[in-house]
Amino acid sequence: MKGITFRPQRSARLQVPICQFCQFSTVRAGHRRPISQPYTPTSLQYSRDVYPGLRSKRTWTVPLTAPQSVSRRFASSTSKNSIPADPELALQQVQQEFRAIRDADSVPLDETVVQLLQKCQKIVESIVLQEHDHQGGSTNKDEGNATSSLLGLEEKNQSAQRSNVSKSTERRVTDSISQLANELLRDEKVFISPGALEYYTKIQTLVKNAEHFPEIFALYANKPVPQANSSPIKYRPQDPKSVNNAVPSELANMALDVAIDQKNLPLVLAIIDNTFCAPAFYRAKVFKKAALPLSGLAAAPAASYAVASWASTLQNTMDPSTATGIAFAATLAYIGFTSSVGIIAITTANDQMERVVWLPGMPLRQRWLREEERAALDKVACAWGFKDPWRRGEEEGEEWEALREFIGIRGMILDKSDLMEGMQ
Repeated sequence: MKGITFRPQRSARLQVPICQFCQFSTVRAGHRRPISQPYTPTSLQYSRDVYPGLRSKRTWTVPLTAPQSVSRRFASSTSKNSIPADPELALQQVQQEFRAIRDADSVPLDETVVQLLQKCQKIVESIVLQEHDHQGGSTNKDEGNATSSLLGLEEKNQSAQRSNVSKSTERRVTDSISQLANELLRDEKVFISPGALEYYTKIQTLVKNAEHFPEIFALYANKPVPQANSSPIKYRPQDPKSVNNAVPSELANMALDVAIDQKNLPLVLAIIDNTFCAPAFYRAKVFKKAALPLSGLAAAPAASYAVASWASTLQNTMDPSTATGIAFAATLAYIGFTSSVGIIAITTANDQMERVVWLPGMPLRQRWLREEERAALDKVACAWGFKDPWRRGEEEGEEWEALREFIGIRGMILDKSDLMEGMQ
């Protein structure tokens, strides 16, 4: 009955004399109204407010609250370890943390030391990036003013004075951070872990300060280890020949490059002595690169006998024991010959040698163990000598003669005449 009474009312409304466009809009509005009814009462209230005024303040209250809460949550999690943008404020914060570690009566955690060095690295990186950006912008500006008038000369002088002040401030901050890192690793309570050594090397590389690399590398292998939860603090000596006390090649090469840029030959040779010439470095190289091949060679006889026993069952022309012995001998001989040829090829390779080569008669095991040392001295010789290959051998001077003597003492030859350009 209700449906019968509802239809005449709708038809009566539609028969009102109005234009066709208004009639079409009212019909579509009537069809769309039941679709919004299954929603919640709040949605019905929003729709009633929207249609009369086309906009409502209530429709915007819900979407604005959610992003604010999300942004606050992320901001609270990232602001804990943030570093101030001002270098001086960042330096004060780092110095405060350093004093807390230095004045403490207990052994600091390794994570605390690493986090402090990581903050120092971020500060130095930001300063170095700003210097590079400033240099790039200044060069572009100079190129643009080359064809312009001299009206901006005063402004250019003022900007140059400001840049000089900022450079002096940044230089003071980087020097302070470099000194702070040195004092931190020198502290007897601080254990120099591999992570701490890595961040320290990166900091000094960015600062271009390699004066303390030999000392820190020596402390990394010989510094006594403080025992945690001991009062007073007790120290345990460590083995300088341990595999864990070897300075990685990547860090040693980074320090070597900085010392070469400073043109300090005694410092370069000291870095080589404390990294590539250390007994721990030799043990680490044997453990990392030769342990697996040596274990394979040690297991070769057992594997060869197992293969020979299986192969003897595939024939019926001779006694199984005789066939096993012949197959075992042949397999072992093949493995021994192939491995010996590979070892000789690896240890006698000289394509990577440029100016420093081995003396004749140097044992092959020494050549393989000390290859990084020879490569470092080769890099030093190329940096100190002439760049032109045709002028090599004409170098003179006290430092060059000292380098030649040092290389000769280590069982190597600098600029062997048989291998120079035009002397073959």
